Amino acid sequence: MSVTAARVRTAPMRAELRLLGATVAMRHITLRAPAAGRVMGLELQSGDRVRTGQVVAHVINREVEAAEQGLEVAQQIDPAEAASLARSVNRYTHNPGIAVTAPENALVSQRLVSSGQLVTDLEPLADLIDPKSIYVEAAVPVDDISLVRPGMAATVTTPLDPAIVFPARVAALSPNLTQGAATSPARLQLIGSRSISQAGAPVEVRVTTRSVPAAIVIPSAALFEDAANDTFYVFVAGSDGKAHRTRVTVGIRTPSEVQITSGLAPGQLVITSGGYALSDGLQVKVTVAQS
Repeated sequence: MSVTAARVRTAPMRAELRLLGATVAMRHITLRAPAAGRVMGLELQSGDRVRTGQVVAHVINREVEAAEQGLEVAQQIDPAEAASLARSVNRYTHNPGIAVTAPENALVSQRLVSSGQLVTDLEPLADLIDPKSIYVEAAVPVDDISLVRPGMAATVTTPLDPAIVFPARVAALSPNLTQGAATSPARLQLIGSRSISQAGAPVEVRVTTRSVPAAIVIPSAALFEDAANDTFYVFVAGSDGKAHRTRVTVGIRTPSEVQITSGLAPGQLVITSGGYALSDGLQVKVTVAQS
């Protein structure tokens, strides 16, 4: 019987747990109106960056607005007297209004009012977030909670920046289960030089739950399961030209490779074709696959 085979090799292996989650801002900053009046020039959009002291809008107080409206009426009633009244009004309304400034470097999460809208004193104008406080909250299925521990390495990706992989670390596990007890939240801290600059961004998290720097590895196609005994085995292509059924124990498994913790040694040939047509002692003609 003609078969293909691959050499048992040594390679790093790691087991990953795939989770879904979203970014969360731990610290929010409320941008408020410095006085009652009409907001002008507020053009902030979600995701915009603001700097400490940056003027993002102005508030025209109601007294100034009332004076300007009165001037318009006076110009219609008595144009001759309106000129002197205009000079008086202009002495108090020469500036664009009271400046609204950003209290610190931040990201705009949500604008709460529109330009031209009347606001009260200290009314919230926008919700800002501290970009340094953004973390990832992932949902860990109940069956996998025992696999995750604080300090584990992870990677985070988001469709907002699909080309970037953000390194992260598991910071904490919540002691509470979500409604229905299906998942438990895990908090991950982004640890690279780059960060995700938006709260509420969907993310995919891959937590490294186990890693072996020099594992004995075979292709997944070479592994068979004996369901009756709950064991695994492979067929080794021997120097005698025969297939030898060999019992093995497995460790980390990925879709393409399997770690063997006992039963095989590097350099041996394991058969990757033939499937359940193979049997112990079967004469085989081996073609070694190129790795």
